[in-house]
Amino acid sequence: MTDPLFDCVSCGACCFSRNPRYLALLPWDASRDLPEAGLFSEGGQRFVKFECGHCVHLQLGDGKAVCGVYEDRPEACRAFRAGSFECIKARRANGIMGERVRDRDGEPA
Repeated sequence: MTDPLFDCVSCGACCFSRNPRYLALLPWDASRDLPEAGLFSEGGQRFVKFECGHCVHLQLGDGKAVCGVYEDRPEACRAFRAGSFECIKARRANGIMGERVRDRDGEPA
């Protein structure tokens, strides 16, 4: 049974970052159907774009944070487990729904 304290659909903490190179694609991701408009390259590495402090594929609304490319999400996202050390670290850094991540104007993302 899933712990309601770690409900990914109402959290999204792992999808928020101020680092534009937060989510690097791995070799396994080459076959995934990720929208090209949501990716960029730098120094020979491919990354998922982060805008306004969160992944461009994250759909926010009605108190939910839902991945818009869930079936084709990158390997790093697939490996991220709710309630793991990394999950708790992301929640501490970003807060639920990225409440601690701010946009360029200092407003909540």
